[in-house]
Amino acid sequence: MAMHVSTSSFFSITRDSVMELQSKLSKAETEQSTGQFADPVEHLGSQLGLYETLQRQSASLANIQSSNTIVQSTLSTSQDALTQIAKDAQSFVNVIITAQSSDSFSTLPAQAQALLASLTSFLNSTSGGAYVFGGTNTTVKPIADYSQGAQAATAAAFQSAFGMSQSDPQVNTISDTAMQTFLTGPFANLFQGSDWSTNWSQASSTRTSALIAPGNTVTTSVTANESAFQDLANAYTSIGDLAIGNLGATTQQAVLSNALKLAGAALQGITGLQTTLGISQSQITNANSQMQTQASLIDNWVSKLGAVDPYAAASSVTNLTTQLETAYSLTSRLSKLSLVNYL
Repeated sequence: MAMHVSTSSFFSITRDSVMELQSKLSKAETEQSTGQFADPVEHLGSQLGLYETLQRQSASLANIQSSNTIVQSTLSTSQDALTQIAKDAQSFVNVIITAQSSDSFSTLPAQAQALLASLTSFLNSTSGGAYVFGGTNTTVKPIADYSQGAQAATAAAFQSAFGMSQSDPQVNTISDTAMQTFLTGPFANLFQGSDWSTNWSQASSTRTSALIAPGNTVTTSVTANESAFQDLANAYTSIGDLAIGNLGATTQQAVLSNALKLAGAALQGITGLQTTLGISQSQITNANSQMQTQASLIDNWVSKLGAVDPYAAASSVTNLTTQLETAYSLTSRLSKLSLVNYL
């Protein structure tokens, strides 16, 4: 029984052969240029599981190192802000000491108000669109401007304690004892607990943390709710908005002494916060170095497992190229065949 094959079927078989050769040649050329198997599944056999595990480990280390870059940027922004906040606080201490000895208060309130605005600005610092002092609440501005609630709360507390506003001429009758009681009681409460969260802060008190290496997690932030910042806000506000220029001499000294004590405590607190973040920065640097070494060893192992014989790869490219050229030539000749040529 004779078998009949149509011309179209014959050409289809030829085209399929060419496409298969092209695919094989593409893989062979990739292997020749990279020195690695184009399809490890096809070649590694029992070592495929190890190969894939090592690849996942390498990718995981790379992802952590990439994440660490973001964390380092956040920590750097935080440290820069803390440095400036501490610098301002030290300047404030110097100004108070000068005022205590000179009894000159004309510019002191304005200086304190400017420092409070600066503190607010630094505590609202961002890195990569996230508020670095927001704790786990990184999407909302941590500290409100003084005029947005805290100022009214200060005025209300003053009025309640002394029966007058800060602008009342009778403030010069407030005794140093009464002022001290106010400063350590109702006024201090404005910078703590629910009053702080109501009038000043929308930050979370929970510090953020991050995985910086397999099994190693570190603290990556401090928050606007740290006592050092509350103390500074207290000190700046007491000088900036308690009518210190109109108080009696002994009462003025009570306010100055309280502010100086708070600023000193804040400076110590900020040093502690800088140390905490500095330790994290150092740990990340060390972790990155160790992971880089580990990743290099893993990548080298992966490379060896997936390595092709360079001579075999070159030979394969040569042979496949020859076969493909032959296939092209044959296809061209077949396409020229016609019954007309034999009539």
